[in-house]
Amino acid sequence: MVSIKCNICGIVKEIDSFLTPKEKEILKFIKNYQEENCLSPSFREIMKGVNLNSTSNVDRYLYKLEKKSFIYLELGKHRSIKIIKEIQ
Repeated sequence: MVSIKCNICGIVKEIDSFLTPKEKEILKFIKNYQEENCLSPSFREIMKGVNLNSTSNVDRYLYKLEKKSFIYLELGKHRSIKIIKEIQ
């Protein structure tokens, strides 16, 4: 667990900064897709690219990646995944 303090509100939050194998796979897929296509993949493209059963599973994994500060999703915009932290 890692403690992170918000610079705006001062709240300290514990997060698990380690990624599961599927989270790593999704992050690598997004990075490769962005490099090849100059835009972010859709949820359906991620679903097919990493062999998930539904777009709701994609949404759940992206939510976890965002909470762990690896990506940023712009609300209300399609194909707006920004990678903020690279994996080693």
